[in-house]
This record gives sequence, structure tokens and C-alpha cells, in this order.
Amino acid sequence: MEGTEKMVSYVKYEHELETEYREKLAEAKRKSDVKNVFVEFIIKLLKKIEPSLPLSLMENIRFDEKEFKYEFMGELENLVNEIGKESDLKAIINRMYETAMHRYKKIEHDENIDYFRLNNTKK
Repeated sequence: MEGTEKMVSYVKYEHELETEYREKLAEAKRKSDVKNVFVEFIIKLLKKIEPSLPLSLMENIRFDEKEFKYEFMGELENLVNEIGKESDLKAIINRMYETAMHRYKKIEHDENIDYFRLNNTKK
């Protein structure tokens, strides 16, 4: 077929990281832990694709808790956009983010329940 570009798939890397990623998220006790696990594993994924990626680029990932979104900035944004153009990278990152947000919302829900329980026992 003319005009179709070959898509590169990084699902293999996703599967290599998936079990450890889910375990680390399950161990997360605070919302900040969820953010840290997400950032750590995005960098692990990107280093599998681009081994020369500097770890300092971790700082170029913003995790917006209020808006429930993430974004890449600067050099990291350029790299993700470049790799993501002809690959499934962005879909993989979105799946990882969905998993992180699920855990984040669970912790938030549990914190709210615990907060109300604490208030009731103090009376």
C-alpha cells in the first residue's frame, strides 16, 4: 500500500517493565510515591529505546495531580515526539499513566476515608 509508513512497536519493552511497574505502584503508599514510580518507569522505558538518554531528563516530566495529566518538557518532549511519530510509544506511555492514575485515585480515596474515620474517633 502506497503512503503507509511502517510503525515501530515498543510493546516488548512495555511487557519487560510491566510486572515490576505494577508491583511498585501497588507498594506506593502516598500519592507522591505514585508520581515517582511513574517517572522512574517512563525513564526506564525511554532508556531501553534510547540508551544514551541522560537520567537528568527525569526532571522534564510534569505530573499534574489537579488536572490528572502528565507532560514532557524541553529536550525530553522533543525526544518523545521524535520517537513517538512513527511508533506506539505515546500509546504505551498513556497506558502506563492510566495505571498510575488508577493507583493515585485509590490512595486519594483511602486517604479521604481514613480522614473521616480519624475525625469520628477523636470526638
